[in-house]
Amino acid sequence: MRNKIIFYTILVFTFVMVQVTILNFISISGVSPNILIILIVSISLLEGRTHGAAVGFSTGLCLDAVIGISLGFNSLLGMLLGFALGNINRRFFKENIFVMAICTFISTILYECAAIAGSYIYGLNISFLSAVKAVAFPEAVINSILGAILFFIIAQINKRWFYNESKNRY
Repeated sequence: MRNKIIFYTILVFTFVMVQVTILNFISISGVSPNILIILIVSISLLEGRTHGAAVGFSTGLCLDAVIGISLGFNSLLGMLLGFALGNINRRFFKENIFVMAICTFISTILYECAAIAGSYIYGLNISFLSAVKAVAFPEAVINSILGAILFFIIAQINKRWFYNESKNRY
């Protein structure tokens, strides 16, 4: 369990740093991929709601600390997303990449809609529908494709390093 916590902490910090440094300069059709949503979806589907909510909260909190606009908004969104997706993990085959791609697509749209609504609450006067059409849908497609690749890598690491740890508990 301790090794899993250390691994997830390293993943959270690595993904946040890559998101705010490298991916801000990469743009596909005017939209940057959000690998933090991919991480939250991956851990939630593989581990369940407790780990998903913890990873979502810590990812959002690190992102809020780095960006510095509002402390807690992204952490709340990440925690709710991780908790909601963690409830799904018993109903589907955990390591199915197709399920992960669909969950990533829906999660990206929900996350971005909440972020757009939060921006509107903070005083930015933007059109909700045009922002969803211009940002949320292209980002959801990009995240679904990139998410399938990253999910496969995270699932393989999780299976090789931590599967025996849970079986041989005593």
